[in-house]
Amino acid sequence: MFKLLSYLGIPVEYRVIDWTMGLVSKDNPDRIKYFTMDRTRGVENFFEFFAFASGMEMEDSTKQALKRVFELMANMSEGDCRKLVSVSFASWVDENVKDPMAHIILSSMATLSGAPATETNVGVFANQLGPTTRVGGVLFWYPKQGLMEDMVIAPLTKYYKDHGGEVFLNRRAKSILIENGEAKGVVVHNNETRFLEEYSAPIVVCAIPIFEAVARNILRSEFLTEEWSVAVKRCAELAGEDLAGFYLLREEVIPREGSGMVHLYDADYGVPTYVGDWNVGSLFNATEPPGKQLVYSNIPGGLEATHLGLTSPMERVHEANKRFKDAVEKAFPGFQEAIEFEGLLLQLNWGRYAYALMPTEIDIQSPNIKGLYFSGDSVWSVGSMASDKIYQMSFPLCERIVKHIRV
Repeated sequence: MFKLLSYLGIPVEYRVIDWTMGLVSKDNPDRIKYFTMDRTRGVENFFEFFAFASGMEMEDSTKQALKRVFELMANMSEGDCRKLVSVSFASWVDENVKDPMAHIILSSMATLSGAPATETNVGVFANQLGPTTRVGGVLFWYPKQGLMEDMVIAPLTKYYKDHGGEVFLNRRAKSILIENGEAKGVVVHNNETRFLEEYSAPIVVCAIPIFEAVARNILRSEFLTEEWSVAVKRCAELAGEDLAGFYLLREEVIPREGSGMVHLYDADYGVPTYVGDWNVGSLFNATEPPGKQLVYSNIPGGLEATHLGLTSPMERVHEANKRFKDAVEKAFPGFQEAIEFEGLLLQLNWGRYAYALMPTEIDIQSPNIKGLYFSGDSVWSVGSMASDKIYQMSFPLCERIVKHIRV
């Protein structure tokens, strides 16, 4: 994102926040200990974090096994990673990691992508874990003031308009027009006038999830190749909903130190079990009433324990939300009692389909329709986590479109 905004000449005032972990134990529930990655230490960060979180040093044999894995992944090019989208992370770990503790550690990491290791391709993990040996810790950056909308959406919209673009709102895509193997434009439904509107264009970029475009007949399935048809079906099978909770607290309960975004594990399930993330609203410049605190959650619906599906039963929704709140309560007693207002939001899950085990990778360019391109998180099985993946497509997508126009 930063690379794209810099390239467009859009100034960004941001603050960098180190990735900080917090630990609360039952022995000392009123005190939280923090650990921050030192980016100069490379993969050693990983071992130090393990010691911090578990309270014991990792065995040398386990360290060597994990170093070998990180080195293998560091030596994989992006092309090598893309060749592994049909191999599950679980099967790759089974084949390449014999140390039992290293095996457990790696297998449990897959849940952070919102999907089990058996359904996540190894290519995306190699692409993300490989750089650990070179860059060490992870950085987060947020706007100094205002929201992400102020820093990203508004400047990009202005840039687009200043360069001759037009923005149409309150319309729903109905169909991508394709004639004789070429994209010719789009048809949209105007939600205000109720009329259909047709726009001609030699290039169409479909930014909604490709499986939604096919399911809603925006892109007719007959325009997919056989390989892509199988891959799109696989995406659709893995699609589901994530759950977000918004909790307005009567008083400050969650400490504001650290990154403000915390992966929450509950050890009472026998092993530390990932139950979701909590986020402190003030970190993201949310406006809070005096004396109160806004906290919100991200609960992946793709986890085996919280699989919600595309039509989430409310029983499952309440169960996942209770599971999360109970875990926060164990770390910070009084959290649930302090909740003054609670709201829940379901949105399309980005984990299971975005990093799925795929027979072939869906690319940003249609293999058989000229002028038809794709973006968003349902294409490319290899990329960074979450929204970073979308911005990674910006430059290659631009290059291919420019090449198409010039030809």
